[in-house]
Amino acid sequence: MRTILHIDMNSFFASCEQANDPRLKDVPLIVGGDPQKRRGIVLAASYDAKAYGVKTAMPIWQAVKLCPEATVVKPTHNLYSNISKEIMDIFDEYTPLKQQLSIDEAFLDMTGTENLFGSPHEVAITIQNRLLGELDIPCSVGISSNKLLAKMASDYKKPLGITHIYPKDVEEKLWHLPVGELYGVGKKTTAALNKMDISTIGDLAKCPISVLETIVGNKYAKEIHNSANGIGSNIINPNVKNNMKSISNEITFSFDVSDLEELKKEALLLADSVSWRLRKHISKGKTISIKIKYNDFNVITRSITIEEPTDVTDTIYNMACNLLAHIPLDKPVRLLGVGIGNFGNQDYKQLSLFPNEKNTQKKEQIDKLVDELRGRFGYNSVKRASLINSKYIPK
Repeated sequence: MRTILHIDMNSFFASCEQANDPRLKDVPLIVGGDPQKRRGIVLAASYDAKAYGVKTAMPIWQAVKLCPEATVVKPTHNLYSNISKEIMDIFDEYTPLKQQLSIDEAFLDMTGTENLFGSPHEVAITIQNRLLGELDIPCSVGISSNKLLAKMASDYKKPLGITHIYPKDVEEKLWHLPVGELYGVGKKTTAALNKMDISTIGDLAKCPISVLETIVGNKYAKEIHNSANGIGSNIINPNVKNNMKSISNEITFSFDVSDLEELKKEALLLADSVSWRLRKHISKGKTISIKIKYNDFNVITRSITIEEPTDVTDTIYNMACNLLAHIPLDKPVRLLGVGIGNFGNQDYKQLSLFPNEKNTQKKEQIDKLVDELRGRFGYNSVKRASLINSKYIPK
């Protein structure tokens, strides 16, 4: 039996800000946008802010209304990536079999390391104490024989939890939970399952696969049925950095916007941020999307799929502008988002017989130079001339 740890930081962005400025430990803390300008969402909140009902992705104005005593700070992106690297470096001291899922979580395969680091529980305590003592970052640890249950276990107790959930424990520890808390089951699937009176993980585990197939399709039915019964992969792939399906950024405007050219200008700001994040993940995508929220809160999305995967800022921007040109502007726009998904191989390159290929290569070189400067001096150290006076920060 393999020993898998899933280590997940607690309120990571908020914890980083508190580690950087210990005075922020004395107040409820919200990391997000500017509450004075009706824009931005909560990216993270300290646990004392969460006690007031503050949640991730909640609009800042709503969070501040729930917790008036909160201190709101804008995100310090370089801080988070730097601390993340230090965390991952610590993990590397314990095993080469590390699979990073995101900036603040990873799987570790600790199979066969008992003589070096002690039992699974002992090494979990050691790593948890090191992160807290050396970096001032709290974490929760899940321990199991597969990745699914290790991840479920790390969510079981926060902050600073260490939880064991093995296949034999699934019925006792997981079956009573709402089905939407099962890893891999989203809101739409939860709603569909609830309509069929499948409300708990136990209900899902006991439901015949033939019935599930009529609800969610053949492949997904077997996957979530296995998950509900504690069956999951135990293979750690160090070459997989994350399981992200898309990267996106949004802007909520201080004042509603009706002008297409103004929207295109802000789309450039968003495309610049999205492409920069994409290149940091060493990924390229083929499907560019936009999201529009009108002032009546109705939302529409549009997407386009291109032939060759890209991480080039101008390509993402131009596709976003093409989509914007076909969006009705009969109502003012409150929010604009740009995203990219359908990730392909970073090394994939389609041969081209047209001059545009050289133009693309030149733009890639420019993006690379900009990335190097931002890596040295911070994201905001380099801006496109047309964005110097932009009032907005993408989220």
